[in-house]
Amino acid sequence: MEQLTQMELLQLEELLRAEELAVKKSEFFADNCQDADLKKIFQESSRVHQGHLDGLLGQLRSLNGKTATGGSLI
Repeated sequence: MEQLTQMELLQLEELLRAEELAVKKSEFFADNCQDADLKKIFQESSRVHQGHLDGLLGQLRSLNGKTATGGSLI
């Protein structure tokens, strides 16, 4: 499989950070929410964003972790 370009790596890093932040925020709101219905919504949001994060990481790993930056992504 082809290696990612520098631009693609930057975009992937941005997506990973955005999904990680969405997971953390959703978990925070779920943990601090008093309303049971809202708590469930935030918990589901956290699960969805974690799934996105896992999917992006899986795609990255399928490229054998070869990155042009040499650094780790998340």
